[in-house]
Amino acid sequence: MSEGQIRFLVENYYDLQKLRVEAFNRVVAWCKSQEVPENQGPCASHRRPENQKASASHFRLETQRLDASQCSVENHRMDASHIESETHIASASHYTNEAHSEDAVKPSILANKILSGKVEVPKDIGDLVWYHNMLHDTEKNLAKHLDTWSKLHLLRSTYFMQIQGIGPIFSSALIAWLQPISRFDNISKLWKYCGLAPGQKRKKGVKLGYNPHLKTLMWKIASSFEKQKAAKSAYRRLYDEKKKYLAERPDLKEPIDKKVKGAKLHVQLLTLRFIAKRFLADTWIAWRRIEGLSVTEPYAIQILGHSGKEATAIDKPVNC
Repeated sequence: MSEGQIRFLVENYYDLQKLRVEAFNRVVAWCKSQEVPENQGPCASHRRPENQKASASHFRLETQRLDASQCSVENHRMDASHIESETHIASASHYTNEAHSEDAVKPSILANKILSGKVEVPKDIGDLVWYHNMLHDTEKNLAKHLDTWSKLHLLRSTYFMQIQGIGPIFSSALIAWLQPISRFDNISKLWKYCGLAPGQKRKKGVKLGYNPHLKTLMWKIASSFEKQKAAKSAYRRLYDEKKKYLAERPDLKEPIDKKVKGAKLHVQLLTLRFIAKRFLADTWIAWRRIEGLSVTEPYAIQILGHSGKEATAIDKPVNC
């Protein structure tokens, strides 16, 4: 496949992901709608017994045989006692919104159980569950397809595979959008192409000087590093180090101390931007070394004389 086809598939993967998440949120919303308010009933302060049956109008689960389009995982009729013993979901204590009940099931957890087939699919949302699972299956198949393509590339097999937080989707997108890496003579040009150079903003009537898809991708990658465990991810450790440094910088520390709205978020966004640029710089160095091309320090260090905090890992070894 060509790079253009891979880029198309990556974009469609994220489109599918958005639709699937929206469908999941709708299932969660349905689960929330089945909850009984705490103040409903003559004695709201008392929790219902675990074995008390829920109201049929709110909690009756589908007892008919469901066809394949509804993603049913049960082929036999289930009565209320079977549901209670096997899933512990149909009982009122799991569907009521009781803040003090340790047995209460969160709507998101219940939604996951319904979607995974651990709980019989309620008739009201049978089509929605089918739609979600169809999107999920397509998403997984597309991920496998992209994985098969990118794992043959040397950059992924020798470099990306070592990085916690970079999987087949990110690898495929970066390779498809950035190759050939020889067109970027220095790191600064790569940053500019990805929308990470100073002063790059959208202006009405002015043509963009960067790739908007790559700019979005880099924020997703930086957010992925933020979610990793520091013990396993070098970029998460860099994130923590940079965020701590910025939070103590006088011009940023003052608004944080004064509890100015958005001050902490500003530090977080600056840190994510730094991590995105650092990862891109390291990738540029690793990729050019793999292809036997020359590498240089970024403009800010080599020409402007900046030092320290934003230096790239130019001496980082690459296993070829």
